[in-house]
Amino acid sequence: MPPERHDRPADPGHPTDPATFPRRTALAAGIPAAAAVLGMTAMTAPRPAGLGEPQGDQEITSALAEHLRGHRTVSVVLLDPDAEPRFAGFGADPQRRFEIGSVSKTFTGALLADAVDRGEVTYETTVADVLGSQAAGSDIADVSLAELASHTAGIPSVATRWLPRAFASSFLRHDPYSARGAEQVIADALAVSPTGRGEMSYSNHGVALEGQLVAKAAGKPYEQLLAERVAEPLGLTSTYAPILPENLHQDAQRGHTRAGLRAAPWTMNGAAPAGGIWSTGADMALYVLAVMDGSGPGGDFSRHLLHEGPDGGRSVAVNWMHDPIDERDPTIWHNGMTGGYAAFVGWHEGTGRGIVMLSDTARSLDAIALKVLTGAVEL
Repeated sequence: MPPERHDRPADPGHPTDPATFPRRTALAAGIPAAAAVLGMTAMTAPRPAGLGEPQGDQEITSALAEHLRGHRTVSVVLLDPDAEPRFAGFGADPQRRFEIGSVSKTFTGALLADAVDRGEVTYETTVADVLGSQAAGSDIADVSLAELASHTAGIPSVATRWLPRAFASSFLRHDPYSARGAEQVIADALAVSPTGRGEMSYSNHGVALEGQLVAKAAGKPYEQLLAERVAEPLGLTSTYAPILPENLHQDAQRGHTRAGLRAAPWTMNGAAPAGGIWSTGADMALYVLAVMDGSGPGGDFSRHLLHEGPDGGRSVAVNWMHDPIDERDPTIWHNGMTGGYAAFVGWHEGTGRGIVMLSDTARSLDAIALKVLTGAVEL
């Protein structure tokens, strides 16, 4: 789920050094989760993974199979200009639901941009503007929504006092974010003393706070806001934030750790804006196309830069990463990873080619997705 170094499985997502792009940046749900999964992997004999039966577009499945070793169930959608989306899968059709991890952050960005369009907030709205006296005396009272949406607020990825519990939960392959509701996420953020403010440092906690502040400004819970302002307008019939395990759809399935062990679903409770959404290949195709052409909620928010990287490196729009894969046009993207799932969505601005990749195994999809976008793998 984060862009915090998540080329490991269990932090909703995070980007790496722009100089090494294409990079493995598993946007997962949190560093503790990632570390725990790595620990579990090291202590457990690997379970051989069998890639599911190929379905859909045969050209895509033939080209990608060799790059997906270690994965099991995978859904792929290729988006080309002036062409219908091309669906392919391994053991999955376009309606199979996956945890999308930190790709959820882009939905939170859409909600923020939409709230700006509605006049409920601005990008310069601060924590104190939304919370009022509740933020009195907090070191983050003057942090803006723009800073939260660009990972420049100086807020750590995971609340320090929750690290031991998160580590233990991850080690047991449980959801490390489940114990904190929306109000606790806010309270923990208010107790933070920012470090490195103004510099990009991927933060799950920061985006969780962003989502909860937008929800407060709108006067509705995050999951309701997601449904009413993004999912329903775009016809995303299978996209939702369960928040709690009891709200999971009946078809929800456990994913797999990198070692092949079954992992409990991540619903993430109050941290859901950073990585708790479930979706399908079909829904994500509709969503990414609407973001690409600016026709969805929030308009052209994926191109509204909030932080420009030094020396032409990675920049950050409203919860979307921009990387200079070539000298002319950026790739706009986000990845995700939970305890048992991985995801990647993005497109190249020059060619207009986009891709959606979803897997039920916590192994990065970044490398192969970027090869498709740059043409290194031809489809």
